Amino acid sequence: MADADIVQLTAAMIIIGFGCIWNVFVDLVFLLEYRRSRTLQPYELIVTLMAIGNIGTEVGYVIFFVLYLLDLCTYAGETVYKVLQFFTLFCPKIVIWLTAWLCFAYCMKIVKLNWKIFMRLKLNLSLAVNCMIIGTLLLCFLVSFPVVFFIKFKMNSTNVCRDYYTVEEKREWSFIYTSLLSFFTSFLPLILMIVSSLGIVIFLCLHSRHMDKNITSSGSSHSDAHTSVAIMLLCLIALFVVCTGTALSINLQIASGQFDVQVAIALSTVIYSSGSPVILLIGTVKLRNSFFKILCPK
Repeated sequence: MADADIVQLTAAMIIIGFGCIWNVFVDLVFLLEYRRSRTLQPYELIVTLMAIGNIGTEVGYVIFFVLYLLDLCTYAGETVYKVLQFFTLFCPKIVIWLTAWLCFAYCMKIVKLNWKIFMRLKLNLSLAVNCMIIGTLLLCFLVSFPVVFFIKFKMNSTNVCRDYYTVEEKREWSFIYTSLLSFFTSFLPLILMIVSSLGIVIFLCLHSRHMDKNITSSGSSHSDAHTSVAIMLLCLIALFVVCTGTALSINLQIASGQFDVQVAIALSTVIYSSGSPVILLIGTVKLRNSFFKILCPK
């Protein structure tokens, strides 16, 4: 095992451990909330599922990094490796779409429009979010499952664990699949994130003067909460763009037969799964208050 592999494995485990702590905290807060009230707001349900998806991503990548960097994949077997690759693709894509739906749910909550369709969505947001979650699960499963057909161990290779894609035999199919995967699980959710977040920002800007003229203590607090949400969503989008931009360029390199960048895409994924709960904690009042109660019980 090279020194670079040791450094990569250590860095990955530190990031994953950090992320697991925050994601477990997010889930505990909202599970306790559900236990008290027997219900969760649509955005709270989405954040809870995001944290669960992040935990699944991090657990999958713990196994991946150990097998990949320690060259233990032949002991696990090709079937296990296929399942692992599907799992580490499926969970992050779920989280990406949930982030987009979180932006959409907050847009429905904050923005006020008199459009008939908009009002219906606003009134039936819980049902709409449930349908979106089910649809997202099906979509991510359908686009993630084909990855198993591109994996095959090359036993005559000098490094079996790092040279397992059948790109040479299926180069065109691999490129098409990677492009479709990026479109349905990166580009489309990014568009939804940007449109929803810009809708919130524009709404707050247009109504800022009106809020200033009719300012009260409760109104000011309400406005501050909305501004905090807008900043949180923009930070999530920025983190997503950085991590997804890295992953997209690396995916194209893998599709062309360059396998030595696989660790980079894994690291970009775990950075997003570990960074997003921190942003959510800072931007969500309930999570932030729960965190401060732990720090200062009195």
